[in-house]
Amino acid sequence: MKKVGAFLILLLLLSVTLTIAANETNNSISATQQQNPDKIEKGFECLEEKAKDCSGLTTQEIAFTILATPDNIFDNCVAELESRKSSDNWGNVRDTALSIIALKHAGEDTETSEEWLLKQEKTPTDLIWYLQQDSNVATECHIGYQSNDYIINIGANKKIDRNAGDCLTRAQSNFWLQINPNCHEEEFSIECDQSFIANLIYKNKNSPTIYVLEGTDSEPAFGSIKLNIKSKCFGKNSCDYEATVWATLALLETGHNVEDFIPYVVAMSDTNKQYLPEAFIYMLTNYEDYATQLIADQKLGNYWEAPTSAYNRYYDTSITLIALGSSSSEQITKAKDWLLFSQGTNGCWQNSIQETAMSLWALTGRSGRTSNGRGVTYCSEAKYFCIPSADCPSSENVGNNYFCPSLSDTCCTSENIKSCFEYSGKECLTTETCVGNSRKATDTSSCCTGECKPIPQETECEKNFYTCMDQCSEFQEPITTYSCDTPQVCCRTKTTQQSSSWWLWILVILIIAVLTAIAYIFRNKLKLLLFRIKSRFKKDKGKGGPSSRGGPSMPPRPGFSPIRRPQPPVAQMQQKSQHRDTAMSETFKKLKEMSR
Repeated sequence: MKKVGAFLILLLLLSVTLTIAANETNNSISATQQQNPDKIEKGFECLEEKAKDCSGLTTQEIAFTILATPDNIFDNCVAELESRKSSDNWGNVRDTALSIIALKHAGEDTETSEEWLLKQEKTPTDLIWYLQQDSNVATECHIGYQSNDYIINIGANKKIDRNAGDCLTRAQSNFWLQINPNCHEEEFSIECDQSFIANLIYKNKNSPTIYVLEGTDSEPAFGSIKLNIKSKCFGKNSCDYEATVWATLALLETGHNVEDFIPYVVAMSDTNKQYLPEAFIYMLTNYEDYATQLIADQKLGNYWEAPTSAYNRYYDTSITLIALGSSSSEQITKAKDWLLFSQGTNGCWQNSIQETAMSLWALTGRSGRTSNGRGVTYCSEAKYFCIPSADCPSSENVGNNYFCPSLSDTCCTSENIKSCFEYSGKECLTTETCVGNSRKATDTSSCCTGECKPIPQETECEKNFYTCMDQCSEFQEPITTYSCDTPQVCCRTKTTQQSSSWWLWILVILIIAVLTAIAYIFRNKLKLLLFRIKSRFKKDKGKGGPSSRGGPSMPPRPGFSPIRRPQPPVAQMQQKSQHRDTAMSETFKKLKEMSR
């Protein structure tokens, strides 16, 4: 019977294995792919094989490789990057900024390079600035600058009646005063005879969008407000947007105040869409509107790609994931799955060092090194919280000692969660989905700071467990049987490429071979077993006939003893039974001899 038990166990194992193999074949992009250590490890192997000691890479590629943190070539790449430094810089603002971020990640001192970077500041010429003052009632205001005092009147209709010298001229239907570019260095003092507010407003000269500088001041009657423009950028001869966003991020990561660079980064985003500016603005400011916009801009294939991107969808998706590290939005999980599914068979992305390093940086968020060469402790390991920098009070910020994967976050000793209402969000209904960023709040685990919209109906392709994409990856093939929303196509895993499940089919073949061998070796005993089973079945069937039971007998009438009847002879039946048992024994004896 032990052999029979082993046989049944093997059959059960075969059934389970076939089920797993079928599931492995049918699944395209699994929600757990992002947890697949084999794909990540293969990615690092490919990166290390291509990068080698980093000597043949560009400065940008080396910086991204260091930020990905490959174990075997990390020190070589750090040494190579440091060897390329000349006069505290790496040839230009962008590469110097990337090098500062990478070397800080490696625990190296970058102070002299930070000083060089600050000397490359420029004053933007592409921004138009306005001075706005307002009151609930008509008021007379005095504006002073360059030792001169100018009087203007603001009517009940909020319009200004005159210019205030050469530096301030009426604009935007006389509601604001436009500041002359030659006066951007001036300080303006405003005083009114009624309670009033005053602030600075700015815009990109090539875009209609108006932005309000953070910090609107208010004063009672005859109070005074002082305003001055603080706007800077980075570039060689003029402002360069990509250089500015990376340089500002590098200075923020090394503890510098970057408020003066924010107006340029924000306003010029309208004309620099190719760099995916929303990701950088969110990393620099934690303005929730930009996180929501990023989530809403995700492509239907679950990736990001800027309009006329300066790079490609792999780079853009990675930089977005790095920016939105603390978001609880489902789009983040889907984007990570897309990245893993788009990985090449050799482990790299697009067979490119830069795209591979960026993808690994975004997917793994490995911690860097300290100045003594040891690994930086993850914030979560210290039982602290990675939260947006703007949400962490300075007294609770321990970001210099612990690591958070996202450049938008810092390590904070408390989570500082607010209510969903305080985040200006709401909890979507079960029939809705959040189009925009989602955050954890005190009253809900998913506070939508974007817009709640009805859950879109599944396409015919998705209902049949395939995937709608802009274009199928190298692991997929299009199928025309099922439809997607235009212009997407329905994609399924290529039937000729089942590298992830080949071992399952080998296991199935081995089990079948083992079962066949066992059946051949024990073929005679199996015959005996089958004969016994059949014999028992016939025997049980005979015992179960009506003659062996008999129906219920009638009870005796009261006052009468039961009638005793003579027992029928049984000698003849015993004789027949004995004869049948003898024949059965002879049969078993012959079968036993055959099995020897």
